[in-house]
Amino acid sequence: MVQLPDFFTFLKLRGSYAKVGSGLTRSTIPAAYLVAGRDVIDYGNDYYTPYDGPNYINSSGYDIRFPYNNQPSAYSPTTIVNPNLEPSFSTAFETGIDMKFLNNRVALDLTYFNATDGPNVFNLPLSEATGYGAAVENGIKTRKKGYEVVLGIRPVKTPDFNWQVDFNWSTWRETLDEIYPGVEKLGQFLEVGDRIDAYYAGEFVKSPNGENIIDGSGRPFRNPVNRFLGYTNPDWTWGVRNQITYKNFGFGFQFDGAVGGNIVNYIQRQTFRGGRHEETVLNNIKDANGQGMGDARYQDYLGNKTWVAEGVVISNGVAPEYDVDGNITNYAEMEFSKNTQTTYLQDYISRYYSNEEANLMSRTFAKLREVTITYNFPKEKFKGNFIQGASVSLVGRNLLYFAEEKNVDVEQFTGTTSPNSVQGYSDLQSPTLRRFGVNLNFTF
Repeated sequence: MVQLPDFFTFLKLRGSYAKVGSGLTRSTIPAAYLVAGRDVIDYGNDYYTPYDGPNYINSSGYDIRFPYNNQPSAYSPTTIVNPNLEPSFSTAFETGIDMKFLNNRVALDLTYFNATDGPNVFNLPLSEATGYGAAVENGIKTRKKGYEVVLGIRPVKTPDFNWQVDFNWSTWRETLDEIYPGVEKLGQFLEVGDRIDAYYAGEFVKSPNGENIIDGSGRPFRNPVNRFLGYTNPDWTWGVRNQITYKNFGFGFQFDGAVGGNIVNYIQRQTFRGGRHEETVLNNIKDANGQGMGDARYQDYLGNKTWVAEGVVISNGVAPEYDVDGNITNYAEMEFSKNTQTTYLQDYISRYYSNEEANLMSRTFAKLREVTITYNFPKEKFKGNFIQGASVSLVGRNLLYFAEEKNVDVEQFTGTTSPNSVQGYSDLQSPTLRRFGVNLNFTF
């Protein structure tokens, strides 16, 4: 037993470690003819087992296809098996400290976690000149590190009145630790040490001063190489929960949200390009001459090209040259002047808003997640009864939403969870519901 100073009420150090392996198994075992690739005899069902069965990824099985007159034929495998293949593993380490002070009036919980996923089992693509399409290899390991802080404060504690406030803050990053043997990049962009939620997509070609370069049709150039547009996961998340009770009444609310991260506003992209966005009939967005989109849209109707895009043109006619990363290599040969080329507004919109950069929005948001008003019936009324207590609550959820765009609930899109699943786009989601209800609770 350790004697703590008087202002400490509670102190605990904690830690955990786990390592879980995964073999080449699956929970269903099909018949052999299905394993080979096709249902030849059209008979039988999958066998479900709680113990898992082999998935035959690392087997030199022949494939059955129907290339001529619907007759089955055997095809040699196109994947090289690996006799030295190892199981994939996931490991996780977590440590933290829980502290309470001043007779539980203040509580602080600090957590650090470090989790590794992999190396996993993947098919490494091969050149078809080898006679194969892929080789089964161990590869791709990612590491997730993060911190979480929870602070609880009880400013007031009396027999009739209590006030409890809880704050939560957390942040984490997931990076690429390993790729395949002998491979320096995963895909076109990711290298060891990079965050796996890095988002690469369409970007406009820019002058050395950062202005869009406009082509001869009056529309901006798109870079032929996808460029880095930020990260899809938030920088950090937060939450605040407040609970007040006075005698038999209770009031509580919870705010939470996230800060940072980017996502493409798919609704904006498609409504602009389809001519259905409200801004195309208003004058909030203006061109280089101060003309609004609404006025330019009317000129489109009259058959007049009046829209002048913001940006510069290459006045001496030198075509941009790019390196493998999309950087312009011949700026020194170019001369620039202000763009004056007119075009139809809808032609400009079709080019401009097809580019991901034009539709990029922040994932930062905040929600009034829940508000509750509660009345607890006096316990004296239930003495000697089967029911020992009861309460009634009015509950409202998702009452307020704050974000860059109110028509997209960015919380519905989870960001990136693996190197091959970068979620840079929103989609046509179902609207988040604002809900109201009444809760009746009984204690027996």
